[in-house]
Amino acid sequence: MSAVCGALGQVATSGDAGQDLASMLASLQARGPDGASDYINRASQIMLGFRFLRSAPGETSPAVLANEDRTLFMVCDGHVFNDADLRPVLRGKGHTYAYAHSVETLLHLYEEEGVLGFRRVDGQFAAALWDNRRKQLVLLRDFLGVRPLYYWQGPKGLAFSSEIKSLLHHSQVPCAVDETAVSQFLTFTSVPGPRTLFRDVQKVPPGMAAICRTDGSVQLQRYWDLLADPVPESNDEKFYVDRVRELHSQALRRRKVEGPIASLLSGGNDSSANASLLARYGSSPLHTFTVGLAGLEGQDKYNDLEYARKVAGLIHSNHHERLLSTGEFLETIPATIDAMEDLVSEPSSVFLYHALRMAKDRGLRVVITGEANDELCCGHGGMIHVRDGYYSRWLPYMKKPALVRKLMAGLAPVISPKRLDVLGRAAAGDEYFWSYETAWMDTDKEDILASSVRARAGQAAVIVSACKQRFDASGHANRDYLFYIIYSMMQDFYFGNLMLGKLDALASSLGLEARCPYTEPAYAHFVYNIPRQFKTKDGLVKYFFKRAIEGVLPHEIIYRPKQGFRTPVVELFQGVLGNWAEPILMETGLTREGILKQKHLADILNRHRKGEGDYANRLWTAMTLNLWYDRWIENRSGRVPAAGPDRTQPVNV
Repeated sequence: MSAVCGALGQVATSGDAGQDLASMLASLQARGPDGASDYINRASQIMLGFRFLRSAPGETSPAVLANEDRTLFMVCDGHVFNDADLRPVLRGKGHTYAYAHSVETLLHLYEEEGVLGFRRVDGQFAAALWDNRRKQLVLLRDFLGVRPLYYWQGPKGLAFSSEIKSLLHHSQVPCAVDETAVSQFLTFTSVPGPRTLFRDVQKVPPGMAAICRTDGSVQLQRYWDLLADPVPESNDEKFYVDRVRELHSQALRRRKVEGPIASLLSGGNDSSANASLLARYGSSPLHTFTVGLAGLEGQDKYNDLEYARKVAGLIHSNHHERLLSTGEFLETIPATIDAMEDLVSEPSSVFLYHALRMAKDRGLRVVITGEANDELCCGHGGMIHVRDGYYSRWLPYMKKPALVRKLMAGLAPVISPKRLDVLGRAAAGDEYFWSYETAWMDTDKEDILASSVRARAGQAAVIVSACKQRFDASGHANRDYLFYIIYSMMQDFYFGNLMLGKLDALASSLGLEARCPYTEPAYAHFVYNIPRQFKTKDGLVKYFFKRAIEGVLPHEIIYRPKQGFRTPVVELFQGVLGNWAEPILMETGLTREGILKQKHLADILNRHRKGEGDYANRLWTAMTLNLWYDRWIENRSGRVPAAGPDRTQPVNV
């Protein structure tokens, strides 16, 4: 994990420009503790800053990269894992390499093919590339969003950074809440890109490049998408199983490092297969990490520690586990908010933070994780339930006349209040599936949001509709509805914003680099295209992946019921967490500001405590939003003084 930042336009040439860049770089020190450098070209109104994290012993900083004739300059957070394949090809086309780091390949690919050249890469990266010939800045984010990249636009230019908190150290960037984003957060439990909770701060969407010019224009260009190049379906099960085994193995080999490495280990198939292959490929020493909650670990539905221990014993890893007390669980929540200025409402962040903390405390730098595979492989049983409901209930209902659907929606509050949202969507012609994790749907916003905010808030349905239109315009429109469910989760509402968002924020706050083999673009694209009948078969979800890892893990590990890092917030909100969160919900943040309705929050907390419904997800979402507001808007800490971070290889023009 490294870090990039900079500015374009008049904000890069003002009297405060140098101080702003130094402050932004200083604020990114946790993410890149091993050195800093910059590129400043006042004539072209561009500044680039870079901080470096050494991910393996002896690795040198790529600093600010330049091409042969010094018309292109780039800073990049990340790695190109197939550099060994691409570098000889580019050398054959006349390119010379001046740096040892793999990301220089991105620079030369851009020279050859522009933004579309990045499709050749297997990597995790967020890059800022200044093209002095075209006078444009290219902000680039990897395929599924492992590395983040944010930018702010103002009347005098643009500033960008790997982290929002770094942007807030720029003198021109305001710190204010985006109330439209608040409404979207309440639905999706994170903010779908390009918007963020901070007004005028946007994030580059996964698989896209933002082309920025000094005239203030920003054009988003998609260079990669799961929908591109649909793979014709086959009934050859062996073909899919063998290819998945090959692609997973290849992705993991490329992401290992020489020397010590960490692997998160929940005891489930994804993390266990990663750890087992790392051991098989000679990672040494290999450390594995598991975290649980002590108070409820006696309940089988939350207990994965036994299986994690079994896997660790089989692969002879240095295994570390920790059981948190409920007190430690509560004490950690503010630490996760402090790390996640791009907020994610996800209780498992507490466990993830401690697993990463253990890796940090043992001096490790690189952590292998299992993100993406559940979503790509249809590993959440609820995805199948949604898919079946679409065919058995939604489609037949949508054949009813529009007038009948509107009448049913109007009567829903009286005759079927639990179906108010779905009947409302049917009447409006909205989409059936929105996201795997939702809190308040648009029809619920009257309960929780002040009327003044609701009037200005964008409809979440618009975001869903745009995704579905893109899906329908592709070659996938006539495929099983499960493909749309997976696509929307992976590319728009859930995975890159929520799952990868929390991973990057927590890992970078600790100076760790997370590597995710299942986000490898060839693997992700192939697995996405596997026919539905192999994603779920014989009553199993992730059927083809289970077959692919036979021989990697024992049968009793592969074919046991899925559990994973479970967070029992339902029970906790009925007791100690409910007591801890009550003053936060009732008296702080957006409740205090009158944006969230105190009466509604008090009502659902009371109902939850009495067991009259499960409101845990809504309570956690509102609680974290209030904590976030007080930390990042109301009581944001002062700017980091620009005393001058350590600098290596500055480039000044």
